[in-house]
Amino acid sequence: MTLTNADIAYSIIKEKIITVEMPPGSLIQESKLMEELNLGRTPIREALKQLEAERLVVVVPRRGIFVADVQITDLQQIYEIRVALEGLCARLAAERATAEQIAEMGSCCQQMAHRDGMNTQELILIDRNFHRLLAQAAHNKFLTNEIELFYNLALRLWYLALNKVEPVDLDTDRHQAVLQAIRDRDSHRAEELMKQHIQHFQETIRALL
Repeated sequence: MTLTNADIAYSIIKEKIITVEMPPGSLIQESKLMEELNLGRTPIREALKQLEAERLVVVVPRRGIFVADVQITDLQQIYEIRVALEGLCARLAAERATAEQIAEMGSCCQQMAHRDGMNTQELILIDRNFHRLLAQAAHNKFLTNEIELFYNLALRLWYLALNKVEPVDLDTDRHQAVLQAIRDRDSHRAEELMKQHIQHFQETIRALL
């Protein structure tokens, strides 16, 4: 699939927001993005419109476009949605995941198992890939889209606390347990383990922020 300029702008700007390179609450300057990305105003605006729909950008009339702020109160609300969605996702993955998808998730778990020497940011990238693969393994495109949206909102919280997060905080061993439940086609156990994983995230971030 050929990416449009709007797709490219969306991907780059989203990553800058998620990793807090563009800090929460900061003003977004279209002209600066045009120069930095070497793209025209139209694709930049299309990208920002999509990011607004994903709650990463806020348009304030007569003031401008801002990176969405992050409030500690957001944490509980994001958790309530993620624990339900990702629990459902793990249950469906246990029922529907293909052998190839299970192998791909297994590769992520192997990388996590050999985490010595990895920094927190490297582990976050692996965690991100595992959750993406798990969402795809549920074989429900609507669920996949919603999980990505709320995972990205949660990921910003990780990056805000990055200087305080230790590798152990990422609860990487639980991924292996979730994957084993999926291999065993134990949908109930997969769901419960994933809910525990999301709860661990919520408790860890609350303690750090």
